[in-house]
Amino acid sequence: MLRHRIIVGSVISLLVILLLGLLYARQRQRARIVLLASAASEKEHQFVELQKETELRLTRKYIDGLESERGRMATELHDDVCNSLLALEMNIRTISAEESPELGEQLDLLSNTRERVRTLSHELMPPAFQYATLDEMLADYVLHLSLPENMHAEYHSTEGVDWNSVPKLIGFECYRIVQEAVSNAVKYAGSACVRVNLALENNNLSILVTDDGKGFDMSKKTKGIGLRTIWQRAETIGAKVELTSAPGEGTRLKVNVLI
Repeated sequence: MLRHRIIVGSVISLLVILLLGLLYARQRQRARIVLLASAASEKEHQFVELQKETELRLTRKYIDGLESERGRMATELHDDVCNSLLALEMNIRTISAEESPELGEQLDLLSNTRERVRTLSHELMPPAFQYATLDEMLADYVLHLSLPENMHAEYHSTEGVDWNSVPKLIGFECYRIVQEAVSNAVKYAGSACVRVNLALENNNLSILVTDDGKGFDMSKKTKGIGLRTIWQRAETIGAKVELTSAPGEGTRLKVNVLI
């Protein structure tokens, strides 16, 4: 009887030890799974961050290259093409207008062409933020826009704001974004008015560009070079972009960035 109890007790003890061992092993397995899952999640997070950094670096490189090409083209237009047009205009003016009744009209056309090229060269040149604020640069840009006869542009900004507080890089990219948005409106919107609004409140810089043109179907036209460049520039400064449009309802582009 005693021997039977000892055997039963030993078996029970062995089963308990085995059960505890299994529970311990399972607990360790769970902990290891959690640890591996955490490590995998961390690796995935690191990969995503690395991918973002790589994309941002490539985007920055692309934009820097774009700015370099803009500067080269602006210099060539201003120093070469504009000067050549001016020389041609001056040479033609030496001819008596009586020799050609259409000379005056052609000279006006040549002069207007030279002025448009000059304006284009200024638009291509990087904005000089060491001399002016974003508000001043945008006001001047909108004021000197070359627009169709049936179109006008308006610019509004928040009063009483220290625009010098806007970092140069943010101001630079925002200026280029406005240029691209306004250029799209002038070329494609067929609108009567394009409006640019600049606001700064609680360190949140907000830009709104709207037009009352024909608009477009966003499911079909959101991958163009111009719009892609806007998103790329916004990404480099951590800005959020909201674009809304519909056929016959114009286009609205809003950019928000913390400074």
